[in-house]
Amino acid sequence: MPRASIIIPCYNAEKYLAATLKSALAQTERDTEVICVDNRSTDSTPNILAKAAQSDARVRVFRENVPGEGPARQAGLAQATGEWLYFLDADDLMEPQLLERAIARGESEDADLVVFRTLTLNDVTGEVLPISYSFMRDWLPDGTQTFDPHDHPERILNSFQNWVHNKLFRASFVRDHGLSFQPVHRTADLLFTCRALTEAHRIALLDEALHRYRINNSQSAMATSDTYPLDFFKALLALRKALEGNGTWELYHDSFVSWAAVSIIANLETARSLEGFRTIADEMKRGGLEKVDLVNVDAGLMDSPWHYRRILDIRDLPLTELLFTHYADLKIRRDGCEDHASRVRMENARLRDELAQRDRRAHELEGALARRDEDVRHITSSVSFRLGRAVTAPGRILRDRLSRRDG
Repeated sequence: MPRASIIIPCYNAEKYLAATLKSALAQTERDTEVICVDNRSTDSTPNILAKAAQSDARVRVFRENVPGEGPARQAGLAQATGEWLYFLDADDLMEPQLLERAIARGESEDADLVVFRTLTLNDVTGEVLPISYSFMRDWLPDGTQTFDPHDHPERILNSFQNWVHNKLFRASFVRDHGLSFQPVHRTADLLFTCRALTEAHRIALLDEALHRYRINNSQSAMATSDTYPLDFFKALLALRKALEGNGTWELYHDSFVSWAAVSIIANLETARSLEGFRTIADEMKRGGLEKVDLVNVDAGLMDSPWHYRRILDIRDLPLTELLFTHYADLKIRRDGCEDHASRVRMENARLRDELAQRDRRAHELEGALARRDEDVRHITSSVSFRLGRAVTAPGRILRDRLSRRDG
């Protein structure tokens, strides 16, 4: 049994797959298996996987004919034999010590799962930045390293995202609780991850960035959200049903409601067509908000007053007004970001100018110092200087003797 299984669902991933596999196979924890599930790819993904399996015995390749992220992940889970489970997207990257560091924390804390930080990797600019909202612990007691969410239920669903890629799962915990991925195309990890977060009794935190999440990838599931606009809502309803079935609905109610609001707003914002936007908005108005307890929600349960206002807009405004409010709000935030960016650029320009002036002044001082040193060398090497030193030598000697005697 390997220490860890890395499970990678693959669909038309030829652009990134080689780099992703390289990061998985370069782990400092070598006792691993890499389970790749080809989900009916039509590009060179199958060839890349076949070559990887030929060159490294740790790579195992399977095929899943049911389309969607959920079925592919579930197929990989069914084949995994590792003590720990890690789920990696085919366009993301693992830091070399991800498994070593996360397994060490999980085993030392006897944890059901380990949560760590992740970074964004901009596919257009190559810029790498932290994602602060992927790991929020300010609601927990100071110094918390491991906790039971049943003792701290208030923000468990809001603090670590419903991603699998910034978490390591103990395989026995996953199987004992029957955790599985929904057969949906998008947001297939919400039910799996949120069930894990609410059913675990020991969650270990690892305050290190160990994963890179690619953004601005036009082929990602997020970028094609309009094809399956309500998958996220199916996941929320399935999560509510699971919480009710476990008898923890009341315990986790407030966190669920807050997280549902964030999810609905985020999916409206990522809609890329009028039809996608309309589908989500209409579903919420026809009873969707009621199904997740957001019709008469208490403002105090929301992440912010802004989230509360947005939910009221979704509930109360007709589609045309909601569209205007939505995009007007986006424009205000975009303009605010651009204004802030402009101020930052001006401040950077000022600092660069100040630095250039200091560099020029330092260069001038270095030149003046060099000229002074040259003048001193000329003086000390001159005949008159040496003659003067010889003439004054007896006086200096007498002075030194008197000084020693008086001392």
